[in-house]
Formats: sequence, structure tokens, C-alpha cells
Amino acid sequence: MSALTAPNVTVDKTLIHRFTEAVAGHAEVITDGAVLDARGHDFWGVGGTAELLLHPHDRDEVAAIMRIASQHQVPIVPRGGASNCSGGMMPARGRVLLDLSNLNRIIDVDVESRCARVEPGVINSALQEHLAPYGLCFSPDPVSAHLATVGGNIIENAGGPHALKYGVTYNHILGVEVVLPDGTTVTLDAEDDGPDLLGLVVGSEGTLGIVTEATVALRPVAEVTHSLMGAFATAREAADTIAAIIATGVVPAAVEWLDHDGIMGLQQFYDTGYPLDADSIVLIDVDGTADEVARDQAIVERVLRERATTVRIAEDEKDRAALWYGRLHAPDSVVQSGKGFFIGDVTVPRDRIPEMQEAIGATAERHKDGLLFIAVCGHAGDGDLHPTTFYDKDNPLAASALEAANNEIIEAALRLGGTITGEHGVGTEKIQFMTKRFTPVEIAAQRAIKEAFDPAGLLNPGVMLPEQSPDEPVTAAFGTAVRDAVEGTLLTDPGAALTTGTDTGIAANLGNLSLVVGADATVEQINRYLDDHGIFCPAVPATGGERSIGEVVATATGAERIGIRHALLGADVTVVDGNAAARFGAETMKDVAGYDAKRLYIGGHGAFGALRTLIFKICVRR
Repeated sequence: MSALTAPNVTVDKTLIHRFTEAVAGHAEVITDGAVLDARGHDFWGVGGTAELLLHPHDRDEVAAIMRIASQHQVPIVPRGGASNCSGGMMPARGRVLLDLSNLNRIIDVDVESRCARVEPGVINSALQEHLAPYGLCFSPDPVSAHLATVGGNIIENAGGPHALKYGVTYNHILGVEVVLPDGTTVTLDAEDDGPDLLGLVVGSEGTLGIVTEATVALRPVAEVTHSLMGAFATAREAADTIAAIIATGVVPAAVEWLDHDGIMGLQQFYDTGYPLDADSIVLIDVDGTADEVARDQAIVERVLRERATTVRIAEDEKDRAALWYGRLHAPDSVVQSGKGFFIGDVTVPRDRIPEMQEAIGATAERHKDGLLFIAVCGHAGDGDLHPTTFYDKDNPLAASALEAANNEIIEAALRLGGTITGEHGVGTEKIQFMTKRFTPVEIAAQRAIKEAFDPAGLLNPGVMLPEQSPDEPVTAAFGTAVRDAVEGTLLTDPGAALTTGTDTGIAANLGNLSLVVGADATVEQINRYLDDHGIFCPAVPATGGERSIGEVVATATGAERIGIRHALLGADVTVVDGNAAARFGAETMKDVAGYDAKRLYIGGHGAFGALRTLIFKICVRR
């Protein structure tokens, strides 16, 4: 099966008929072939045709549908705005498409508490428009905001240009109501003690449960936003400049990247307005109060003028729109070009961007007989790059060249300590790369997560996880712990090991703003290191210095737990079955490859395994 083609599924017509009769009172049932085909394909035309489509109107209907699907063993494929870029919605004969677009109410906006309750079908941009009169916004701002739903933001852990300062979707979800595959409804809250099940559901690509309501955190719209552009002779100078800006303690609202091939390639379709002799350009937003922007802009401008060949500043909305036009309208130009194209998505630690750009350029050169060019754009502030490959549709060499180039780009990202997807998701498009990103132990643990939530494999089948390999070990105890956590019956063993390996090392990567610490390093040791280096980590408490950081994470509650949730990037752990070594997460700021299994170790009290090494976000003290 092609990664982007719906599978052949044996259809039991009698079973489908009985299921259709049973759900008729719980949703609008659509069997029209044209509608099924149209709703079964995403923005890029990827997908398939389901057996029927269901339009529920509220959460109770969703729960009833899932109960009936479980009883009849009918696979369900959830649909939101269908703006997904990785083949994450793959209906087929024998499967039912569950369209959540009718669940589109903004239930409540609590201005004082800065939060809102919304249904999953609310379009991201519609929520932003609704919040604007209150002077508030929902921070995730993917380029697809005019199509993407809040539910889609959650299951893909959407980011966007401003994730550098404000975080990805995970950082702004306070709680969700989720209908599980058996029709049970559970409520998951960011402040729940125990394993971070909310964090596990975020980014799970609709394979663990269906979000029927979310409470999202809001923030005030910045009083002032100014933009700056720097053009650079080399990618290394551009990356070093970004690091120099961040080292000042300024956290820009956005730092976007476009390389020379991207500028020249897009220039064929429209005037980007960017210097054509630049190797790379960087677009930077600074926002805040007028005083904050004046202070931060002066610092950013000083650093840019010391290093960039060209500097531009845009302070009013017209000038800002013109400066950003070339970057933000790249997707539109891709579609309008008439050329074949593929938009990639890889993330590397931000200090490895120049090497990643060099690797992409070498790939483009190797496959120039089949490809036109590869433009590198993306979110430089968090290392998330979108290499966009263009080709002539009638070139017989294009298909093989595109596949080879994509493979090489992903392998280069992995060599550089990165990951296979930062915000698009695995879907079906990147399943083949999961075994490159994860070891058999790590895949087995993720498979145990899926089986704990969805033992019959009925929800969004064929997405994210590869076919089971004989190399995968048994992870039954890990899976049992996940199931018990979901059911609220997890019993922790006071004698369980919380840490392993006696690692007390501490090392900061200031170029990437990440901190790697051994789980047995004490809070006191880490705070001393942070003070000596002028940095801060919200995961490290100010008190209880004799505790190991692994103990803090494994037993986290209250404010300490919240700090850890927002700062944890990765963890080297053991999986309780045989204490096999595994790594979940990395030093990358964005990573949506597979289930976010590291979240289980927060407040897990050793039930899933022990902690060896932890990776956190840090910031520079000002």
C-alpha cells in the first residue's frame, strides 16, 4: 500500500447495514458517493472514500456512535477541518467517517480567568475573531488557521510561527473531554495528579479518543508588534545571529527562516521582496507593551546590524504585512504555481539548522534531474523546517527523485539529533520512518499505549504506528499501567525505582536553549549550575534541594508538576517490562512523532519505568 492511498478493506455489508440502522437516531447519516469522496479527502487531495459519513450534533451522539461502533466492531475515522498534511485521515470501504464539523460552539469565554470552553469543530481563525473584542487570543496560529479546527490543533499539537515565545498547542490546553473508543467519556485536566494523560492525548492524531470539548488558555493580544528582517551571506551567520539574539534574554514572538533557493524559487511565482543575493533571511517579530517592544527591538536591531548584510524594520501594519508576505504566502504560491510539490516537515535543534540546510541543498543537487528545486522555509526559532520540493509533473524521473530526496532529508534530520516531524504529524505519510526514529522497544511501548486506549484498533486505524515487528519486545506491564491510569485505578508501588543509572551530569546548550541533566542530579546542584550560567529552567523547583530531579518529575504535583509539563522536552527512561532502555522526546523544541510517552513519567511514581536523563527548555535570565 502506498503511504498516501486508502487501504483495501474487506466489507461486511450486513454488518455495515446493522451499524447504520443502530446509529440512525444519533447522527445525520450520509451515503451519497460524491459527498463521501469530497469529505474523505484533505486539502491536499489525500484520503479515500468511506462506507458512510456521520454528522453528530453533540458529545452525547459521539459517545453513542462510539459505543455502537465498538459493539459492531466498525472502524471510525474522525474528521475535523481536513487541513492535515500527512495523510492523517484515511477513510476506506468498511470504515465510517465521523465528521465533527457540527460540534462548533464556542461555549463560554471567561475573560477574567483567560480561558474558553469550545467544541472541537470550532475553526481556529473563527475562535480568534470571536476573542478579538475581548483583547484576547488563542496562541496556536498554524498557517492553516482558516481551515484547521481546535480539535485538529489538539490532536496534531499544532504550532505555528509564534510557538517560539508562546508554545505549541499542548501549552495552552487546560482540559479536554474525550470519548474513548468504547464510548466511555473521560475528562483530562492539566492539573490532574498522576501521569499526564492530557499530554498523551495531545498530538495523538485521533487514534486514542475523540475530543468533544476543550478548555483552552487565552492570552492578551500584544499591545504592539514590530517586525525586523535580516539577510545573511551564510546560513551559519544567520543561525549564530539567532543564537546571539536569544542569548541577550530577548524572546522574539517569532523567528522565521527562508533560504536562497526558496527566495529564488518563489521569485518565479511572485515578487517576495527579499534580497536576491542573500543565502538566508530571518524574519523576527517582537511584541509586548510599547516599552517592552522599544527595549527588545533595539537589542535585536543592534545584533542584526552587527551581522546581517541587510536589515529592514517594519513598525506599522502595512509595512509588516509587506515584510511577511513572501514567507506567509509561500503555501498559496505553491498551489498556484501549477508545479508538482511536496511540503516536508522536520525539526532539528536550532543550532543545527545550517547543517540541515546544507544537507537539503546537497539532496537537491543530487536529484536535480528529477526535481526543480527545494525551498527551505520554516520556524527557525524552534528548528522546525519545511523543505518544499518542486518538480515538473510530466518528468518521468520526478516520483523516484521525490521519494529519495524525502528519505535523505529525514535521515539527515535524525543524524543531527532531530525528528521526522515537528508539527505535521506522522499520519500515513511518515509511518515508514517511525522505525528509523524509534527503537523496537520504543515502538512497542507506543503500541501498548494504543492498545490500552483502543484494544480493538477501531479508531483511525492505519495511522501513526507501523506494522508490528518481531523485534518488538513484550510490553504488557507498561500497557497495563497505561490502561489502569486511564481507568483511574493505577496503584503505584512505594518501592518502585524512580531513577536509574546514577547520572548526575548537567549540561546546557545555549544555542538551542536546552538543558540535559542526569535524573540523579539534585535540585541544589542544578540550581547552582543555572545560577552560574545565568539561565533559568521552570522545571527545577527553588526548594527541596536535596531531592533528585528524577524524583521531582516522577512524584510531581501542583505547581511543580505544571512547571515540568511546560519545560520537559525529552527523557531517557526504562520501560518497566525488563527495564529496557528507551528515549521519548529529544532536544528538539517541536516533535510530534508518535505518542508523547514521556508524559506518562510525569507523576508516574515509577509505574512505567525509571528515569535516567531529562531534557528541559531553559531561558536566559535578563
